[in-house]
Amino acid sequence: MIGWFLAGERAAFDELVVRHREQVYAAAFRMVRNAETSEEIAQETFIRAFKGLRRFRQKANFKTWLYTITMNLCYDEFSRRKKETGRMEALSNTDAGVATVEPPHERLANEERREWLKCRIDDLPFKQKSTLTLRIFEGMSFKEIGRTLGCSEGAARVNFRHAVLKLKDAVARSGEEL
Repeated sequence: MIGWFLAGERAAFDELVVRHREQVYAAAFRMVRNAETSEEIAQETFIRAFKGLRRFRQKANFKTWLYTITMNLCYDEFSRRKKETGRMEALSNTDAGVATVEPPHERLANEERREWLKCRIDDLPFKQKSTLTLRIFEGMSFKEIGRTLGCSEGAARVNFRHAVLKLKDAVARSGEEL
């Protein structure tokens, strides 16, 4: 597809967008937890990819390159929010359209646990949060995470480990059962 696009076939880029649109949006949403902002980040990711595709090294993985753009845009969003509010703001989201058969009190307790965990993840430093998100939700290897975030595979492993330890510590301190 990339070769076709570089050869002048603009429809090839449309196909790349179709193939990767949902994954890019989902990665952005997991980071910023806001549908509108995630859509803007996804759109900007593809605009930047379109503009930069001629400089893309074909030996690299296109998906990893897209995630790098996405994570950089998420980082920019966090920086912008931090400047506006003086600290990173935990955004809430709701699980929509999922039918459950659990009793209302259990559903409420589970929703509270999920929200509590989302807030603890949002409190992590950006590199730890992004590493955790890419590893758990996107299924990336540490090598891919390193390429995406511009760090070594070892640094990605360390960031992941620190994130997990911070979450475990938060659980232990709160007495929550997850």
